[in-house]
This record gives sequence, C-alpha cells and structure tokens, in this order.
Amino acid sequence: MANAALPNQFEIGVVGLDPCGRQLARALAGGGLSVVAYDHNAASIKASQSESSGISIHIAASIGQFASLLRQPRTVVAGGSEAAGDLFRNLLEQLEAGDLLIDAGNCHFKECDRRGRILAERNIRHLGMGVIGGGEDGAGALVLMVGGRGETYQSVLPLLECMALQADGEPCVSWLGPAPAGHFAKMIHDGIDYGLMQLVLETFGLLKRALVLDDDELRAVASAWQMSRLKTGLGDEAARWTAQAAYELAAPAPTIAAAAGLRTMSEMEKQTHFATTPFRQPLGKFGDDMASILDELHGALRAAILITYAQGLAVLASGSERYEYGMDLAEVIRLWKGCGSLRAALLEEIASAIGATPHLPNLLYDDDLSGKVMEQQERLRHAVWRAGLLQSNVPALMASLDYLDAYRGVWLPVNLVQVPARAPRPPRPAGLVRR
Repeated sequence: MANAALPNQFEIGVVGLDPCGRQLARALAGGGLSVVAYDHNAASIKASQSESSGISIHIAASIGQFASLLRQPRTVVAGGSEAAGDLFRNLLEQLEAGDLLIDAGNCHFKECDRRGRILAERNIRHLGMGVIGGGEDGAGALVLMVGGRGETYQSVLPLLECMALQADGEPCVSWLGPAPAGHFAKMIHDGIDYGLMQLVLETFGLLKRALVLDDDELRAVASAWQMSRLKTGLGDEAARWTAQAAYELAAPAPTIAAAAGLRTMSEMEKQTHFATTPFRQPLGKFGDDMASILDELHGALRAAILITYAQGLAVLASGSERYEYGMDLAEVIRLWKGCGSLRAALLEEIASAIGATPHLPNLLYDDDLSGKVMEQQERLRHAVWRAGLLQSNVPALMASLDYLDAYRGVWLPVNLVQVPARAPRPPRPAGLVRR
C-alpha cells in the first residue's frame, strides 16, 4: 500500500474490493501497473490490505480522491457485486466523457447492458468483462471474456494481456462482441461448472453409499479417474441465471436447473436430519462387485458431463443469435480451456467438433461426441436405477438422462396434449348443392 499519492499518479483504478475486486487489483498490480482502489466497506479494505503484501495497491480514502488520483482519461475497473449499486452511482458522478469503465464484477449480462446505455448517454466508454480465475484455485492470472466496441477493446488490450493467463503461448483474453457478451459467456461457463459440481457430488455420493467407502478411499477413486479438486465457492447465481436464460431462449438446460434447484433442498438439511440418519438409509452393493460399480459410475459421470456441456453451449449459441452477439464459439472454448480443469481434454474434443461444424446446433449432433455419450448411456441409466435402490436423490444425473432421451426420441409425452391442426376440407365439387 502506497503512503503518499500525487494527483493523476495512477494508471488504473479498481472500485469494489470484494474477493472478485481484490483478485482484479492484485492481477493488475502484479502485471506491473500502478493501481489505486476504493471501497466504502472497511472490512473489504482490510482484507485487501492483508492479501496485498508485497504488491503495491494504494487505497483511496474517498471516491472523490480515487477519481483525482487517476491519470486522464481515466480507466476504472468495477469489480465485485457491490459495484452494481450505490458504488456505481457514486462512481458515475466522478467520471467524465472519454473515461473508460470496465464492468468486471459478478454482473448479470442484462444489467451490464443497462449500465452501458447509461454510460453512453454521458459519452463514457464501456467494456463488459467476464472474469474467471486462472488455475485450479482461482489465484494468479485470469481468463478474460470481453465485450464492447472493438476499438475500445484494442485501446486497452496491452493492459488486459498483462493480467491474463497464458495458455499454449497465447493470452486468455478475447473480444466476444457487444458489452454484455463477455458476461453472458462467463454466466454460461459458471452455470455449466455448477452443474458439473452437482454431478460429481451425486456420483461420489452413490459410490460412498453403494460401496461403503470412506473419505480416503473416495480420494483414491478421484485420483484414479484423474479428477482434479472440485472448484469451490461457486455461487448459485450463475446456475439460476443460466437456467432462466435457457427458459427464455427455449434452449433447455435441465441439468443446470436441477443443480440450482437442489440448493434450496440443501437448506432443509437440519429439518431432515432425522430422516437421513444412517440406519434409515440402505447401504451396500446389491450383489454387484466393486469393479463393476466403479466402471458404471465413472461411465455415467463422463456421459453426464458431456450432456451438460451440450446443454450449456446450446444456450450460449441461442443467446448469441437472439441478442446478436455474433460470438465465435471456438474462441469461447479456447478461453475456457485456460481455466485449467479436469475437463481440458473434453474441451479439446468440443473445440474440434465446433471447428469442423461451426454452426453445430447441439454437441449431441456431432458423430464423435454423440458416439462417446451413447457408449456410456447404459451406464448412466444403470446409475439412475442404482440411485433408486439406494433411495438417493440424483436430480442432475436424472436430468442429464432425460435430456439425452428427449433428443433421441421423435415422440415426446407433450404430444398427448397437442391438438393436431385440422386438415383443410376438400373443395366442394362444382354444381353440388347443400340440401
């Protein structure tokens, strides 16, 4: 933290110092930029100071001082969810025509669009930026999905590249279209991740119940399956927002919706403690051997993960078309690969499928990917059956199977309530008179 500051000293400012804002400030300072930050919350400031040891970030005493310390035209990064309310309005009073606001907090894509319109009325430049923490723990360099005017993006590209993760020799930063496009892509990424987290939890819950494994044995299975540690701290906003967007776009994402809905059920845990005590729950192998159960659940999980990606990317493609973002889905996948996860190999396959068929309507239409799902679909069915025997709640696995069957079936139950259009009555022959 700097002790003395001169007017117009700092290259860039960060407003909002919740965990997201602190991460952005550290990444910018770590990239060699002089950074001034502001937050009205004393606890956030204290946390920022404790986390920034060895990195120089100046904390302004007021929003007015914050603005005065920035070089003009000012470049401000709005980080964190709190930057959406009063903090944004207070900042707006300090900005002038020609300044740039980079909207990088946990922001709904429609809110980003609304802010952009407000800023445009005052000739303040605007970029929307979806941010994903690089690496398994979300620390260090970042993956940046940016939207806004192309020329504005180009003007700050060196700044963005200094804090972007490097993957395969390229910075994980890209322009995806209009300002809300970056937040839309970030929302879908996190919605998919939330769905995958639920699938993994359900699968390992079944393993624990079916084979009566302890935590060390479960960790050994995770290692054998080459699974990295689950990403923690995912808020359920992204899952809820993705499910809502899927509904509005008529592009179903039932696995993600099921994962979001289950959060409500988890709040009932204390109320249901009596019903979930061990002696009231069935345990055991039901006559199967350990190897067959491991094979079944591993295959089920792989199929469900791919099906969930199919759902999320279908929502992404539908949104890009509906909102006229014109996103390059192959570029989005390139950025997502930089996040570093157990799904890197799968994302390579998805990138190949999109590269071969750029306007692929759904990943399940790709011969190779659909073939991989169909190789495992019987294992997915058996896993859902096993959950019934164990009286286990596996809504995400069930939703993944339902999605697959909906795409495979020509006739769906909704046909029962759809009235077919009446065929037109044939024309009456000439001269025929009704009596």
